[in-house]
Amino acid sequence: MKPVFILLLVCTYSVAFCQNDSGADTSLKFNKRYTQCERKWVVLPKNDTAQSYIYGFVYIDAHAGFTFIAKGKLKINSSGHYLSDTSMFKNPYPRTRLSRNAGKMALLSPEHFEEMGLDPLPVGLATYYTYADTLEHNFHWGIVYNDLGQCDTALVYLNRAYSVQPHYKDLEFELIYAYNALKDYDNAIKVILAAMTNDPLNVIFYRELGYVYMQQKNYYKAIPIFKQGVNLCTDNTQNSTKAEMAINLASIYKTMGADDQFKAWGKLAKTCAAPGTEVYEFIVRQGF
Repeated sequence: MKPVFILLLVCTYSVAFCQNDSGADTSLKFNKRYTQCERKWVVLPKNDTAQSYIYGFVYIDAHAGFTFIAKGKLKINSSGHYLSDTSMFKNPYPRTRLSRNAGKMALLSPEHFEEMGLDPLPVGLATYYTYADTLEHNFHWGIVYNDLGQCDTALVYLNRAYSVQPHYKDLEFELIYAYNALKDYDNAIKVILAAMTNDPLNVIFYRELGYVYMQQKNYYKAIPIFKQGVNLCTDNTQNSTKAEMAINLASIYKTMGADDQFKAWGKLAKTCAAPGTEVYEFIVRQGF
């Protein structure tokens, strides 16, 4: 049976701790992003007037990404015992895809699993974790974490795949993206140079290598790489990439005070970019 996804409010309140009836700290600390809670039982924060918390489990669905499955409500009595009420949710339990703006959660300590009748990994979710440590799995999970902006975690998965098959389709681009996002330009360069050796006509690698040199302010390396990339763009399907490299060249020449070159490359960039696209609007903002 396919999981049923419904809209479930994931509260955005962030509190330091919750208290039981006697005012004692219950150690429910809402300080974890959902990306830190995969394969964990978690508790969602509540507003001040709510009598109980919603708790559930976080896992990754191969198609939906990070997902929260609600199990029930949680109350903490004056003795510090965790009281679970699952009557509000019936199997199949409601699930919600977690978006980037989901609020922080508290990890549910394993010491309460027995009194709440919880398994470390719910039986119904075990099938999501029957995979082998395959190239495809690690690549897919790397993409998931890159999309979420968790590039350091993405690299754990992507490098596992890279060690098996470095030139796997789109793997090098995901690695380059992650390294650039983390400003780890030296490792980005290593991946790009190896990729270019394998696929020397791929203009994307020239765009990325030029970008890295540009970020390092190594303009004398960036300029010839960008120019090589521009010259490799021989058909209209590559015009957007050509425009990106041309406007980057214009920017470099402007920084270097070469006004004629700045204008020439800016005009070429505008000619290549499709009106209405993000690249075109950026070029217009540069004065072209």
